[in-house]
Amino acid sequence: MMKFNFQSRASLAVWPLILPIAFVLPYAFVASDFRGLLWVWEVGYKPFWFVLFFLFLLSLGSSFFLYLLQDVGRTLFQVGVFVSTSQLAYLAMSERRHSLLLFIFFIFALEVFISEKMKKVLTLPYFHSKRRWWEGFPKGIPGLRVELFSETGDTKECRLSNFGPEGCFVFSESEGFHFVPRSIRVVQKNETLLEADVEPVMYTEDGFGCGLKFQKNVADGDWTKDLEDYLSHLRRAGYEVQ
Repeated sequence: MMKFNFQSRASLAVWPLILPIAFVLPYAFVASDFRGLLWVWEVGYKPFWFVLFFLFLLSLGSSFFLYLLQDVGRTLFQVGVFVSTSQLAYLAMSERRHSLLLFIFFIFALEVFISEKMKKVLTLPYFHSKRRWWEGFPKGIPGLRVELFSETGDTKECRLSNFGPEGCFVFSESEGFHFVPRSIRVVQKNETLLEADVEPVMYTEDGFGCGLKFQKNVADGDWTKDLEDYLSHLRRAGYEVQ
């Protein structure tokens, strides 16, 4: 049975498409037999059609930017939630339907939950390089060196810019990735702190950065005490590591 991955770029791009659907639902239930929708169709109720068209454009724009892992996509989604909720609240108040107002609040709460879910996915270590817009490369975690290995034995040394139990983000300052990384080794000086199988989930446009998802959650077993202690030391020193 195929499982839907809620922590993928594809799922991020799908979530905003609920905006037009969530806006239409209260109009469908404002009266029995979908008379609310029939009414807006027959009379050409302009506020409904204008907001629906606006939400459709917002959802497409939000999906596009979220697929590119840009936070502006989440901002567009939040704008759509505000516009939709405002129009629907006006509908419920004008019709004096308090039960409908509760339904609208439920939709709003669901959309807020989805927005927070988007934020969590966008900040996953393998999606977030922590590179600022004015920087050529993200800042590497000091003292750590990364070695990547392919299935055929190819190797590459990289820097580590983000790390967490789900995965990490690595980058090279000299050349791009000429093979598919399948395992990683994190080294401090000459001591191996972590070895894990990985799956690449994204590459930066310049090809110098790569997001790697651990095949097995590191926190479940292979999370070494030395690496955990070192990252804790970096947090106390002011570095942003997960």
